[in-house]
Amino acid sequence: MFVMIVKGLVWTKLLPSKVKIMAFFILTAMMFRYICILILFLDNNIKYLYMLKMPFFLNLIAVPMIALTLIYIFMRRDNIKFHYIFILSALLCVLYGFTVYNCGAVVKNVQQYPFVWGYTMNFPKDSYIYWSYVLFNTLVLFFSLGFMGKNNPNRFGIYMMVFAAAVTSAELIAWFLNVNILVQPILGDMSWIAVFIYVLNKIKKRVASG
Repeated sequence: MFVMIVKGLVWTKLLPSKVKIMAFFILTAMMFRYICILILFLDNNIKYLYMLKMPFFLNLIAVPMIALTLIYIFMRRDNIKFHYIFILSALLCVLYGFTVYNCGAVVKNVQQYPFVWGYTMNFPKDSYIYWSYVLFNTLVLFFSLGFMGKNNPNRFGIYMMVFAAAVTSAELIAWFLNVNILVQPILGDMSWIAVFIYVLNKIKKRVASG
C-alpha cells in the first residue's frame, strides 16, 4: 500500500494541474491513514492513540474523492467542469470533520486475532457512518455498470472501479457480520488505490506523449 501511494505521489508532478491537486490530496490523506494504522499496530500504549481519530478514518473521504475523480475522467463530458469535483470534495471534507469530531470512536485491542498485536479504532455507536459508506460504494457500483455497455476507451478502468466498489461494500458488510478477513477493513482501500494509480499512470503517459 505504501509503495502504491508513494509511486502515485511521485507521479503527481507529471499530471495536469487540477488532477494533480486532487491526486496529491487523496494520496496524502491515504498516507496519513496508513501511518496511523501502522502506529496502532506497533504501539503497546493506548494512552494517546485516540488522538489519531481524525486521520485514521480519512479513507471515508479519500475513497469518495477517488470515485468522483474517476467518474469525471471516465465520463469525458466537456460540459461538466472539474471544479465541481473540488466543490463536492470540499463539502465532503467539512462533513467528515464535523462527523468524526462529534462521534465517539473506541480504541480496541486486537489480541483476539492470532499472530496480531496492537489496536484498531471504530465507531461502535455510529454505524450509520459505515452504512453511508457502503451505500455510496453501492451507488458507484451501479453507476459504473451503466458505462460498461457504452463504447468507452477506459473500459478496463471501469471494470476495476466496479471491482473496487464491490470489494469495499462486501468487506464492510462482512465486517458488520463479524466475518473479519483482516483486523482492519483495508481490502477496499487497496482496490481503490490500485485503480486510481492505474488511471493516474494512463494520464501521465498521455501527457508525456503530448
